[in-house]
Amino acid sequence: MTRLLTFALGLTVLFTVAVLACGLIAGDAWLWLAPGAAFLGPPPADTPGLVPFEALPQATRWAYAATFILDTLPVILILAEARIWARDVGAGIAFSAAGPARIRRIAVSLTAYAVAPALGHGLVLLAGHGVDVAWFHASSLHALVLAACLTVLAEVARIGHAVACDLDGFV
Repeated sequence: MTRLLTFALGLTVLFTVAVLACGLIAGDAWLWLAPGAAFLGPPPADTPGLVPFEALPQATRWAYAATFILDTLPVILILAEARIWARDVGAGIAFSAAGPARIRRIAVSLTAYAVAPALGHGLVLLAGHGVDVAWFHASSLHALVLAACLTVLAEVARIGHAVACDLDGFV
């Protein structure tokens, strides 16, 4: 499991850097925006409202870059914490002292993931020009529900750690 999470983390970081590089550094049109979608590579055919990223005003491009970072940074943090948590569980440390805090950080990152589209949409509106007007996603609701579940799980893990400590001290 740790290897899979490490691979997913590396792939996510690589993809994030590639998208930012294509959008902000590359002079050619490698990034395309349309209402509800973004495309990397050649422009797709028959996509209404398709705009090359380089055609947007500079402030809008930076706002979209910040939005992309707001959207992907929580995912990177979730994968990093989940990787360490899986490593601990794989080593037989199911109820460690760090486990509940790690689970809470995953829950906070999920909450950040849920609100990131709305914050990003606000940034794009402040820049004055937007192509993609989607600011609420169903995945945001799912992330909030999962964050609440993980908060409960963190409390269960904290109690489990306390019980394990009590059992270790009992003679």
